Amino acid sequence: MTTPLKKRAVNKWRLEVDTGSSGTPTWTVVKGLTKLEPTISPTEVDTSDFDSEGWSDSLTTFRSWTVAIEGFDGFTGTDASPVDDPGQVALKAKGVLTAYEAYADVRFYRTDTKKGFSGRVSVNWSGAGGDLKGVEPFKCSLTGAGKLTPITVTTT
Repeated sequence: MTTPLKKRAVNKWRLEVDTGSSGTPTWTVVKGLTKLEPTISPTEVDTSDFDSEGWSDSLTTFRSWTVAIEGFDGFTGTDASPVDDPGQVALKAKGVLTAYEAYADVRFYRTDTKKGFSGRVSVNWSGAGGDLKGVEPFKCSLTGAGKLTPITVTTT
């Protein structure tokens, strides 16, 4: 009898942003997320030649990556003294800047396996507003700036 394949729930992903300033990372969880969608895209070049006997050939020469995140803007504390989520605050602050000032270091991984990825991103925050009966959204696109590195997280 074949052992059935167990499926992994999507809700085990976590995104953290480095909020440290001393060269030693301070990984801060971005809370309130309802979507975390990494995408790795190839750039393929057609390398077909006369020797390929009529079959196409290609070579991946570059890769790019992005992470789309969405969720709810949130805070802790009382309504009179709200404390905005530090992870969201860090991404919002970077997400309205330009050039190198919009860069942040992030890591995203599954909390059950501790496996994931880390890298530098250009942050673009776009979540605000909505309809009368809605909840304030939090939305960012994180565009990879260089290599995406596989990681295994040993501390959280």
